[in-house]
Amino acid sequence: MITFGTIQRKGGNGKSTATVNLGAAFAEQGLKVLLIDTDDQKNTTSTIPTRRLVLKTVESLLLEADAGVADVAEPTLWAGIDLIAGSLGLSSAAAALDDLPDGHLQLQNKLQAADGYDICLIDTSPSLNILTVNAMCASHGIFIPLSSNYFSLEGLAQTLDAYRKVASGLHRVLKLFGAAFVIHDGRTRLANEVQEKVKEQYPDLLLDTVISRNIKIEEAQVKKESIFWYAPGDRGALQYRALAAELALRMGL
Repeated sequence: MITFGTIQRKGGNGKSTATVNLGAAFAEQGLKVLLIDTDDQKNTTSTIPTRRLVLKTVESLLLEADAGVADVAEPTLWAGIDLIAGSLGLSSAAAALDDLPDGHLQLQNKLQAADGYDICLIDTSPSLNILTVNAMCASHGIFIPLSSNYFSLEGLAQTLDAYRKVASGLHRVLKLFGAAFVIHDGRTRLANEVQEKVKEQYPDLLLDTVISRNIKIEEAQVKKESIFWYAPGDRGALQYRALAAELALRMGL
């Protein structure tokens, strides 16, 4: 199983939207997908409906010694995708993990024992807390979503700094799978200036695919549907398929 964390130190950059739509794109290709929501805003959890009431969350997975992925993951109404739901109690879970000598490795240890999945995507909080560090330590690499505003540039720099800290000490094999603009309005001068600045500063990091700002993607989330079901021929669906294909190449899938 290939695991990657969707990491962005600034909110509002399409992190959860990218996570669910990339998960749906991989599932559409026939891969068995596991999504994990470690953000207490629970945007990924609220987007994808499960087949039954969620009784155990990521908090259970991290803190209960006998809880494994199979005990916590729930089948969703999105074909090929299981979800480990987020929890409103993640701040207390983070405090508990801080008290453990190997608290940053809890998620890694649980995922190593998991089977039955081809790919796992972890949605994270913008905060660099122990939950986000857990996600990075459990991942083979990270993906950084961007929007075309200057706050996103700041978030990219902060995210890369966090990556370097984890990769230099806690998880030396952690890779950068890439970054991509997942909210981009090419009609504005500012958006294009931001895009060009990222291309100039991080030419090897930036993926070619750009996800244009798209009302259909937003409507699909509100309706709790994949963009591939809601509007399968829409530009947003085509662009997310292309982004998933680019990431698959970088991950060696």
